[in-house]
Amino acid sequence: MLRFVGIVALFVLAACNQTNVKVAPTPSPVIAQGNWKQSLTLTGDLPGQITGIVADQGAQQTFCSGSKVRNGEIWSDSFYANVDSSGSAWQLNILIENFRGPGTYSDKDVKISLQSSDNGTAWLNQDADPAMHLDADKVTFTIDRSLQSGTMDAFLTSAKSGKRGAEHITGSWNCRG
Repeated sequence: MLRFVGIVALFVLAACNQTNVKVAPTPSPVIAQGNWKQSLTLTGDLPGQITGIVADQGAQQTFCSGSKVRNGEIWSDSFYANVDSSGSAWQLNILIENFRGPGTYSDKDVKISLQSSDNGTAWLNQDADPAMHLDADKVTFTIDRSLQSGTMDAFLTSAKSGKRGAEHITGSWNCRG
């Protein structure tokens, strides 16, 4: 309907010989990053809680594909958060390469990593490797109908030591996108 009104307005302006119409860009909604409430508990090598995200600054940028993604595309969420009392920001990345809509994703479907802002320390879920007799890290990740919230229960392997299940993240997540 709005498109039709816009087209009619152009014809009216053209008929009135108005050729120098200035069109202002439509502003994008500003979404406060601080409202990405999280309720994630971390146990293992890095114990703590994630209850919100750290505001964007420099290379620390938050992103969530959220409701913009379609089936078969890549769904992702990446944000920085404080986990412990050190005040250090940690990056949590979640990636689903073959998104199939709301529902539950597991082990091979979803990639999760938690890393320090200097990339010196990291944990990630590992795929199964039959040659090395390794099972996949257990991951259950759900996305609700809004495609902007859900739950996770993920065991992650230490990138430094190779210790499987060295970090465990459970709880609910939220994003905007």
